[in-house]
Amino acid sequence: MKTNDPKSAPIERRKYPRAQFHESVTVHNVVESKSGNVFEVQGNPLMAKAKDVSEGGIRLEAAQGGPQGKIFKLNFQIQKGKTVDIYSKLAWTEAGMLGLQFIVADEQIRRYIRSFVEKSK
Repeated sequence: MKTNDPKSAPIERRKYPRAQFHESVTVHNVVESKSGNVFEVQGNPLMAKAKDVSEGGIRLEAAQGGPQGKIFKLNFQIQKGKTVDIYSKLAWTEAGMLGLQFIVADEQIRRYIRSFVEKSK
């Protein structure tokens, strides 16, 4: 028997609300420079399909990710004419999905994403 007991509901741990987002994302591999002080974008970028997005991160459909904490630079268009370039770190992987947490996002990028999420409700 199913109950509506709020105590049995899963705990929502997300800091920001999410919205479905089914766009292509360019994923660049990032490595530490030899000095260890700077991150450098390297190699050929990969394309991935986004599933959802929030101010704090994005979920991508991808065959492989890397170790938890790995850094990537992402590029995607959140709204017509509003492109996002943002650094992220791999938070989790599961069954062909990657959870990436944004680590460097200026206020303008956050505003673009926040606006998209609010309009998607």
